[in-house]
Amino acid sequence: MSDTSTSRPPFAVTGGRVRRDGRDVLSGVDLRVEPGDVLAVVGPNGAGKSTLVKALLGLVPLAGGRVEIYGVPPARFRGWRRIGYVPQRLPMGGGVPATVREVVMSGRVGRTSRWLPSLFADRAADRAAVDRALETVGLAERARESSHLLSGGQQQRVLIARALAGEPDVLVMDEPTAGVDARSQAALASALRGLADAGKTIVLVTHEFGPMEPLITRTVELRDGRVVRDDRVRRTAGSAA
Repeated sequence: MSDTSTSRPPFAVTGGRVRRDGRDVLSGVDLRVEPGDVLAVVGPNGAGKSTLVKALLGLVPLAGGRVEIYGVPPARFRGWRRIGYVPQRLPMGGGVPATVREVVMSGRVGRTSRWLPSLFADRAADRAAVDRALETVGLAERARESSHLLSGGQQQRVLIARALAGEPDVLVMDEPTAGVDARSQAALASALRGLADAGKTIVLVTHEFGPMEPLITRTVELRDGRVVRDDRVRRTAGSAA
């Protein structure tokens, strides 16, 4: 069966409204993310930036309006292997702490068919993708360490590596450079440039562009839960590293 969703925008929200604690966090948001966009979501603290990307992914419910992922409401979307998400912090569950490599390898889960026994999965491809992701974020030498023992900035790099390992079509990143050193920021920008050059879609919540700035093709500014600016910008040629 052909995938008609490939002709649809990765994300579209119409009249998006999110309420929390009796007030609107997002109100009347209309946004269409086009294929190949490198979109920076900006605005002051409390503007609704993180809430917006979570709403796009269906992680927070709408009080009004509609969200679609490739033309499908999040609750019915089944192509999650196409979406990579980098939250602001590494969730820490109970039980035995996972190593850095195990966390990053979890980003490959969505690429294995539910009908394909793990015995026949392409483990070599999984290992190679994880190795590349760890190298990109500068954590290859710490792959065997427990992720919960890392610093906040290092844990953020683990989340970035997990998303990159999945080789998604769309990458959604919520403050990916917060607490990350300049060298790792430059390495991440270089990796994202490769994705952008390949036509991938990137949605980036940020306060500071830093080395990401040459990649940005569009900026959306939020204030008080509303889109107040939506500008196309010309991407800078050359290396971002």
